[in-house]
Amino acid sequence: MGRTKKNKPRHKLRGLHDTSQRQSAKARAAQIAWTPLKQACGCVIDWGWSSQTADPMTFSNWCVSRPIVPCPWHTTPVAGVPGPDLPDEITVQPHGTSVLLHARKAAADRHELGGELTFRLAHLMETVSRGQTAVLDDAPAGFRSWLIANTADPVQAWLEHELCEIILNQGRSALPRELLEHLPEQLRTASLENSQPQSVACSICSFSAASGGILCTCGHDWSCHPTNAERDEPCSHCPCSDMQDA
Repeated sequence: MGRTKKNKPRHKLRGLHDTSQRQSAKARAAQIAWTPLKQACGCVIDWGWSSQTADPMTFSNWCVSRPIVPCPWHTTPVAGVPGPDLPDEITVQPHGTSVLLHARKAAADRHELGGELTFRLAHLMETVSRGQTAVLDDAPAGFRSWLIANTADPVQAWLEHELCEIILNQGRSALPRELLEHLPEQLRTASLENSQPQSVACSICSFSAASGGILCTCGHDWSCHPTNAERDEPCSHCPCSDMQDA
């Protein structure tokens, strides 16, 4: 007569469940890309997004206005909970959207980066206030020529590029400014419409493709990845949840 398999003790099953829950929480946390910004109250806040609950455009638009308003801990949320009573990490749903963003008090070693990103963002917004000519004049000469030759709206393309660099890439440059300043003539004038990836959110991706860069299967360049290029981490431009070499 065959032997029957004994059921595991209830306490062991509970332990396995708890371990699984902790691992799932760690996996979700690893997929959040964080960007520190200094807000009007002087606090540096890490704002985060995940491709599972948000999109990069909404996140960028949200972050643009953060430096001119107090942080959640120094204002009264809509729910009526006083700022000081909020936990150190919260989830926020921007008004009129269905996305969820994350916020936490930035660690001390993130304050300097937060100040730098906020300064760059303020410079970009001040340039925008001076008009389209000022925006294009702010772009590196070689890349400006490329944008004019290869995009329908070079001003908007440069703004998207800068917001990607400042907010989505946390200040990291996809390509050195020196290279963008002195693009080879053939790259400045050649039409790259055929190599433009679908749902492109920054012109660096198609430029990188044309110059031999490594693209993800979603069509975006590895340089635009929000963190290190590891498995199960989202693209900074689209819902692709796992950047993979094309």
